[in-house]
Amino acid sequence: HLLECGAQVTGGYFADPGFKDVPEVAWVGFPIAEMESDGRMVITKAAQTGGLVSKPTVIEQILYEIHDPSAYLTPDVVLDITNVTVHEIGKDRVSLQGAQGKTRPDLLKATLGFEDGWLGEGEISYAGPNAVARAHLALSILKERIKAAYPNCHLRGDIIGACSLFNDDSGAALHEIREDVSDIRARVAVHSLDLEGAEIVRKEVTTLYCCGPAGGGGIRASVTPRIATASAFIPREMVKPQVSFLEIHDA
Repeated sequence: HLLECGAQVTGGYFADPGFKDVPEVAWVGFPIAEMESDGRMVITKAAQTGGLVSKPTVIEQILYEIHDPSAYLTPDVVLDITNVTVHEIGKDRVSLQGAQGKTRPDLLKATLGFEDGWLGEGEISYAGPNAVARAHLALSILKERIKAAYPNCHLRGDIIGACSLFNDDSGAALHEIREDVSDIRARVAVHSLDLEGAEIVRKEVTTLYCCGPAGGGGIRASVTPRIATASAFIPREMVKPQVSFLEIHDA
């Protein structure tokens, strides 16, 4: 669990300038676990690499994606971290002890991928005075045109730089965006079960050059097959672990 995300325990994904500073993140080193037979361990990293191993980096990774600290399900064991203690014992060296295990689960989680139509995406930038209002107008134009042609498609619009991460599929947060941003990018995405429905995004975003708000530029559009995922539990005996080595011979 501590090593699964690589450099995330050595400062990657941890860095937040001025709050959680990490040295030489460009050369962040990957973690090493020194294990003892009684379950104690030391987390460190290779010498002469960037990043850091500290009590905070280790604790953040311990808690990462944990649903139940007393019963974290993994394929090999049900992990209990409620009695784990963490101590810094030197530069880039953190010791841990107290982890306990319970009998591994009878069921394994499987993630299944399946074909789920097409994803059409398009983006256009607006800059300068009133940029947000022009981007907002561009999205409303795209939504009206696309919905008229494909009323059953799943459509989402975002104004990147003012309202995207905190938006939702309905666009409910768009009315709350800041108006003083002068460099903005409008994005629209469509999920369609047929290719033609996704292709309309590429066409309509391109028409914004001359059939949309003033000053748009930097258009980028794409259509890609969409792979969706679903999770399910399956009996352990259905899974047969196997390792294969691929031999590459010089031509």
